[in-house]
Amino acid sequence: MRPDGRSIAIAAVGLAIAFAIVVATIASYRWWDDRHVVATDDSGLAVARVVAATLHTSADLRVSRLTGTVQATGATSRLWGWLSSTRVVKAPFEVDYFVNLRRLAPRDFRYDERSRTLTVEVPDVSAGKPNIDHARVTLDQTSGVYVSRDAMADLQRKVATTAATAVADRANDPENIAKARENARTAISRLFGGALSAAGLPVSVNVRFAGEPAPGNGEQWDMSRSLQEVLANAQ
Repeated sequence: MRPDGRSIAIAAVGLAIAFAIVVATIASYRWWDDRHVVATDDSGLAVARVVAATLHTSADLRVSRLTGTVQATGATSRLWGWLSSTRVVKAPFEVDYFVNLRRLAPRDFRYDERSRTLTVEVPDVSAGKPNIDHARVTLDQTSGVYVSRDAMADLQRKVATTAATAVADRANDPENIAKARENARTAISRLFGGALSAAGLPVSVNVRFAGEPAPGNGEQWDMSRSLQEVLANAQ
C-alpha cells in the first residue's frame, strides 16, 4: 500500500524532531566539555591549552584606547560571619573604543560640491569590554583569620567583578567618550579622505555621529548628490 501525503508529512516531522534532538545533544555536550571537563595529556596530567576557539568577523574600527591601573576589592564571610576575609588588588587595564563601520550604507555619504566636502554619518563610538590583566597585578593583599579555598575563589570573583565595573564606569565617562569621538573623527576622515584622494577626488571629509545636531552656523550643505554620483562623475 502506497503511503499517503499525511503519513509522509508525519514521518518528515518525526525526522526533523529527531535531527533537532541530536543537534541539541551534541551542542550541549560540547558546551559542557569546553567549560567543565579538564583537558589532559596522554599521561593524564592537566595541561594548559585552548580547548575552544571561534574566529568572528568584525568591521569595527578601533579609534581609541584607555589604559591605566584599577584598584578592586572583594569581601566574603563564612560560618555565619565568624570568618570574614577581604582582598584588595591593583592591576593594569585597557579598554578600546570602536566605531561599527559595518552599519554604514550609501545613504550615510553625502557630498557638497560647493565646498568639496564629503559628509559621513557614522554610528556613535562605543567602549569595548574592559580587559584587566590579572596576571600582572602590582598589589594583592588578602586579610582574614582563615581564608579557605572556597573563600579565596569567591574573593577572586568579586574582585574581578568590581574591577570590571570600575573600569567600565571610567571608560564611559562623558569626558573620555568625547575624546574618543574626536579621535574617531580624525581616524575616519583620514580613512575616507585618503581613499578619495587616491581616486582623484581630493575633498575634505566631515564626520558626524548618528543623532548629532547639524552645524549651528547657519550653513546649509547641498545634500543632493550621493557618493555614488560623485564617483561616477569623476570616472
